[in-house]
Amino acid sequence: MNLIFAAKSLLVTRAATGDSWHLPDSSQLQALSYQSSLIQPEGINILGSISSDVDLSPFPELSLVNLRQALNFFGIEMVEKIIHAEQMLFYQNTHRYCGSCGQPTSLSASGKWLHCSSCEHEIYPRISPAMIVAITRGDKLLMAQANHFAPEMWSVLAGFCEVGESLEQTVHREVFEEVGIKIKNVQYWGSQYWPFPNSLMIAFTAEYDSGEIVLDTNEMRAAGFFSKDEIPGRPSTHLSIASRLIDDFIAKH
Repeated sequence: MNLIFAAKSLLVTRAATGDSWHLPDSSQLQALSYQSSLIQPEGINILGSISSDVDLSPFPELSLVNLRQALNFFGIEMVEKIIHAEQMLFYQNTHRYCGSCGQPTSLSASGKWLHCSSCEHEIYPRISPAMIVAITRGDKLLMAQANHFAPEMWSVLAGFCEVGESLEQTVHREVFEEVGIKIKNVQYWGSQYWPFPNSLMIAFTAEYDSGEIVLDTNEMRAAGFFSKDEIPGRPSTHLSIASRLIDDFIAKH
C-alpha cells in the first residue's frame, strides 16, 4: 500500500477502464518527489507527503482527491489504514519542535513516536475526544447543517469534549448549545477514529425531552426532526460513524 498525502488530500490513480480509483503503485511514484514519513506504520510500503500545489501535469494518471471523498473509494479495512497513516503524518508535521524546550524533535528508539533528545520529553500523537449523537423524537431523527457544510450535506450533532467533562455531560451541553433542546436516555452506541482533525468520535443515541429548536447561528445553519423518508441530506463519507448512525435509524424505523 502506497500513501501520499497533500494536506487533507490523497494521491490516487484512476483505473484504466471504468471510473474506479486506486492507490498508486510504486512505479508510478518513482519520478515523483515527496517527503518520506519518519514513522512507517505496519502494512504501508510508501508513506509520504507532497505540497498541495504540486504540479502533477507530468503524471496524468495521478490526481489529488479531497480525503473525505477519497475514503468513499475504499472498504473499511483500507480506510482505517489510510486514516492511521494520514494522522501519523499530521502528527509529525505538527510536532517538529519540542513543546517543552523548543528543540527539534526526532524519532524515538521504538520508531513509533517522536521525542526530544535535548530534554527527553516524549511527544505522543494528539487524540481529541468528541461526541456524536442521534436524537430521536418518536419516528423522527434530529438532523442539522453546520455553517461550514456543503449545501447538500446534513448530519447528526457532534462536538468536542471540554476539560473536566464526562462524555455524557458533553452530549447534553453540545445539544443544548447548538439547538436549544434537552434530551434524555443517552446511550453509548459505538466509536470511530476520524482524522478531521484528530478526533475519536464516541457515538450515542438519545431521545428528545423538552424545548424548541433554537439555533446557535454562529455554528448552525439549520436543524429539524425528519422521518426516514424526509432526510434532507447525508454526510459526505458513507463509512463515517455519522452515516452509520443515520443508517441505523433508518433500519429501525
